[in-house]
Amino acid sequence: MLMQPKDWKNFFSVTFLTLSGASNFCIGENAAWGIKLHDFNEQIRQPHYLVTAENIPSKLLQIKALTAQSNPASPTTPDNQPLPQPQDTNRDTDLPQIEGQPKVFPESSPIPVIIEELFNEPSTDRSQRLERLRQLLQQRRSNPSNNKRQELNLQVRPRPLPQTQPRTEANDLQELELLIKPRPWPRQPTPPIQQPVAKFKPIGSLQAQVGYFYSSNIFSSEFFPTEDGLMFYGLRLASAYFPLTSKTYINGSIDGNLIRYTEQSKFNYNQLSFNIGLYQQFSSRMYGELAWSNQQFFYARNSNSFAAGDRFLNENSLRLSLGRRDPLNSKLSLDSFYQFSANFSEPDNRSRIINSVWVSLNYKVQQPLQVGINYQFNLSDFTQRQRDDEYHRIFGHIFYRVSDASSLNLQSGISFGDSTDKNIDFDGWFLTVYYNLKLGEF
Repeated sequence: MLMQPKDWKNFFSVTFLTLSGASNFCIGENAAWGIKLHDFNEQIRQPHYLVTAENIPSKLLQIKALTAQSNPASPTTPDNQPLPQPQDTNRDTDLPQIEGQPKVFPESSPIPVIIEELFNEPSTDRSQRLERLRQLLQQRRSNPSNNKRQELNLQVRPRPLPQTQPRTEANDLQELELLIKPRPWPRQPTPPIQQPVAKFKPIGSLQAQVGYFYSSNIFSSEFFPTEDGLMFYGLRLASAYFPLTSKTYINGSIDGNLIRYTEQSKFNYNQLSFNIGLYQQFSSRMYGELAWSNQQFFYARNSNSFAAGDRFLNENSLRLSLGRRDPLNSKLSLDSFYQFSANFSEPDNRSRIINSVWVSLNYKVQQPLQVGINYQFNLSDFTQRQRDDEYHRIFGHIFYRVSDASSLNLQSGISFGDSTDKNIDFDGWFLTVYYNLKLGEF
C-alpha cells in the first residue's frame, strides 16, 4: 500500500519530534555529567583533596562511577547489577607525599655542627691540669730563692815549707784558694698574675634560615609525577648544649617555617616543631642522642572545606641516634650515622617506624670550604596500614662557612626506592640550596 503525500508528511513530522526529544534528553544528560565532573574537578583542586599517590585510586573510581551513572552501557557486576558508587572514606586524611621533601633542614653531614664543636672541645680534666701547670710555673718564676747570681772571691794565703828545708821569704810557697760566695740578683718587681677574663657563654641563639628545594617528582607519585620547587624559610630558637656531666648534655629548640610551592601553590603549608635531646659523648669519635620532637603542619590557604591555619598533621617522634666520625687524614673524614625513629601521627595512617642509615665522606678543601658525597637509606614500616617503603638518596654537597655566624649549603643528587603501595614512586632527582644565619645569642 502506497503512502499518500500527506501520510509521508505526517511520518516525517513524528520522526523529527522523536529525534528532537532524544537529542534534548542526551543534551540534558551530558549537561548533568558536565556539572558532576566540574564539581569533582573543583574538589580535587583543593589542598584537602590533594592529587597524590595515595588518593589517586579513589579519584579514578569516582570518575568511573560518574561515568557509569550517565552511561547505561557501563560495566556491571557478574549478577548484572550496576557498580556501586565508591565512598571517599579518606576525605579527611588525604595528605601530600612529603617523604622526599626537606621536613628537617639539610646538614652537610649527619653530625651537626654543634656536635662537631663538642668533639673538638678539650675535656674538663685536661683544662684543669693545664691550669695547674701554668700556676706552678708562674710561682717558680716569682720565687727569688731560685734566682740567685754567684760570684768568685779570690783569696791568697801562705803555706809553710817542710821543716827539712830552710825557710826564707823567697821560697815561701803560696796557694790560691777559691771561695764561692753567693750574691742575689737585684730584685725585680714581680709581674702581676693576670686572671683569665670570664668568657661570655650564651645559653641560646636565634637563627634565620632560608632555602629552595626542587624535585622532578615532588609528590612521589607514580601516575602524576610533578616537577616543582618550593621555598622554605623560618626562624629557630635554640638553646645551648647544657652539660649535665662532663660527657652528657641536654638541648632544645623551637622551629617555625613557611613552605611555599613555586607552581602548586594550592598545597602551601606551614610547619611548627618542638625538639629536645639528650646527648652523650662516648669518646672523641663517637656519640649518641635520645631525642623527642613534635611536628605540626597547617594549611596556608583558605578553601571551601577548611580555613588557613587548620592543622592537617600532628606528629610526635621519638628518636635514638648513634654517630661516629673517623678522620682518614688531615682533610678527609668519614661520618657514619644510624637512627631509629618511632613516629605517632594524627591522623594515624601516617604513623610509622623508620630505620635510617647515613654515610658521608667529607673533604676540607680549605678552612671555610668543605665538599662531600653522601648515601642515605630509610626503611619505613607503617603501623596502621599495609605499607612499607624503601627509600634511597645519593647526593653530593658543598658546605661553605661564610662567617662565624652564617653558612651556605648546596646539595644535589638522585632518589630512588620502592613501596608496597604501587602508587608511590620515589625515583627522581633533587636540588637544595640552604642558607643559615645566626641573628644573635643570649
